[in-house]
Amino acid sequence: MAEKIQAIFVDPPIAIARLGSSNVPQDAYRWVEALNPRTDGNTVIDPWWTLDVNSDGSVEPRKADTIHLRDGDLIRPVAPFFEIWALLGEDNSPPSRWREVPLTPTLLQQFGADESFVTLTVDAKNRKAARRTGKNELVFGTFPPFSLSADDHNMYALFGVSPPGAKRPMIPDGRSIPLGSIQVMQSRPRASVAGASWVNDVDVEIMRFRFTPGRGRFYGPKQASKALPRTKFAAVEKANAFLDDKAGWYKHSTSRVFEPNDTEDTLDRRGGSGPSLGVVDDTCEARIDVTLTLPRSKTKGRKSAKTPRKLHTHANVFVGPPDFAPDRRPFLSLADELSDRSNDAAKRDAALDDQDMQSWVSDLFERIYETVSLLNLDHYQQVRSILLRATALRTKPVAKDSVSQPRHHAMTKMDALRNPDTPVDPVGPGLRLPLSEHAKERHTALQDITQLQKFLSDYPGQLQRLVREPFEVTPGETGDGAGTSSMRMPPFMRNSSGFPLTLSSWQYNLLMRWVSAQRPVPQILLDDPDRNLSKMAKERRDAVLQRLGP
Repeated sequence: MAEKIQAIFVDPPIAIARLGSSNVPQDAYRWVEALNPRTDGNTVIDPWWTLDVNSDGSVEPRKADTIHLRDGDLIRPVAPFFEIWALLGEDNSPPSRWREVPLTPTLLQQFGADESFVTLTVDAKNRKAARRTGKNELVFGTFPPFSLSADDHNMYALFGVSPPGAKRPMIPDGRSIPLGSIQVMQSRPRASVAGASWVNDVDVEIMRFRFTPGRGRFYGPKQASKALPRTKFAAVEKANAFLDDKAGWYKHSTSRVFEPNDTEDTLDRRGGSGPSLGVVDDTCEARIDVTLTLPRSKTKGRKSAKTPRKLHTHANVFVGPPDFAPDRRPFLSLADELSDRSNDAAKRDAALDDQDMQSWVSDLFERIYETVSLLNLDHYQQVRSILLRATALRTKPVAKDSVSQPRHHAMTKMDALRNPDTPVDPVGPGLRLPLSEHAKERHTALQDITQLQKFLSDYPGQLQRLVREPFEVTPGETGDGAGTSSMRMPPFMRNSSGFPLTLSSWQYNLLMRWVSAQRPVPQILLDDPDRNLSKMAKERRDAVLQRLGP
C-alpha cells in the first residue's frame, strides 16, 4: 500500500523570540565548551549557519566569523525560524510506523498539492494588563487572527488592537501596537544548491516560516510621557502615549493583584505599591496554526471524494527581553520544565545508568556555576535574605567570617546552614563583592564530580539540607515584590510568582537519587591530580599547555 501524508508538525513546536530595536536579526550561534581557562564560565557562543532572507523570500545560509549582539546601541532581535515536517505512512498503520520527512513543494506535488494548499494563521496577544486587572477588555493583539497562504512570501506586520466591541478600548480606534511580523520563506530546489559548503547542515528546500518580534517599545496614556517626581525621564515617548487612561489599567492598584508586583511602572515609581502608570509593552504570546489541505486521492473503482483532507498543527512563540548573558546556560530552562511534564519522565530517568547519571549531575553543576557567575550575591543577600528564627540560627558564629549584616538574616555567619569550614573573607582591595566571589569559588570546585563526591563524604546530609525541594516555601518566606527567602539553594532567586525558585521535580528527584547512591571517595583518587579534573577541565588545561608550547 502506498504511503500518504498522515500528519504534519512544526519544528520547533515552541520558540523564544527576543526583542531588539536593530533592523538586523541576531545571527545564529551554538554553545560550545570554552577552552580558555580565563573565561568566567564553561561555555562560549560559536557562530553557526545563519539564514539570510533574500528579496524573494528565499534563504541563503551564512556562517559569520564573529557574533555581534548589537549594532551600536541597538540590540539585535532574536527572530526564530520554524520548519514544517510531514509524517508519511500507510493508511490504517500505527503512528509508530510513520516516518518524518521535510514538507517540500516536491512532496506536495506527489499528492496533487502545492504551497497554496498550506495556510498559516497567527494569533498574537498581550494579556499583561488584562491578567493583572481581571478585565478581559484590556487584552490587545491580532483581532482577528492574521492568515496567509504559504505561497505568499511577503513579510507582514502584526498589529495589536483592542478587542472588537470593548466598551472602552485601551487602544483607540485607528491606533495599534506593532507586535512583530510573520513571513513564509520561499523554498529552493535541492539540486540548485548542490556542492554548497552548508548543504549537509541546512535544508533550503523545506517549507519554513519566520517570526520576528517587536522592537522593545513601551506604550501608555499621555500621563506616562511626563517625568514623574524623583525621576529624570518619562516612561513612554510622546509618540507612544496614546492609550486611553479611562480604560482601566491607568491608576489601577498593583498590590496583591499579581506576583511579583514590582514588574510594572507605577505613579510613584517605587514599584510594588501602585497605582499603575498604565504602561504596556510590545511583547506577546503567539500561536501559529498551520493547515495543509490535501485533495482526496482516487481509489481504484471509486470516485474521488469531494471533501478534502485537512491536517492541522501549530507552534507557539513567546516574546521576551534580550538575553544579556547568551554564553551562560541556566540551570533551569524551558526544556527542563517540559521534561518535568513528560508522561514518560519517570521511566526515562529510571533507565539512566550510573555513567549517564554522573554526566547529568556534572552538567547540572556546571550550569549552576554559570548562573552563579552572573549574580551579585552580596546585593541579593542584603535585600532578599529572610530574618531567621531562633531554630535556624547557629549557637556560635562562623569563625573569621565577614558576613554579619543584616543581623541574624540568611547567609550571615549566624545562619545554621552555613558551612563553618568555609568562611567568607572581608571586603578589601580587589574584593568588593566577597559573597559573590566566595560563591563562584565554591561552585568552581563543585563542578568537578570528584570534588562534589568529596563534599558529600565530608558533610553527610548537607546537600540535602541545602537544596530546596520543588516549590518549597518555608515559614517567613514571601512572594511579594521583596521576594525574601532563606539561603537554601538556589538562594534569593525568584520564580515567576515571586516565590523562591527551585529545581524542577524531575531534576530534584534525579539529583537526590544520585546523592543517595554515592559512597565515600577513596583518598588515593583525591590525591591523583588528574582525577580531580573534570573532562572539560582537562581539555582546557591541555589546550592551554599546547598553546604555550614546550
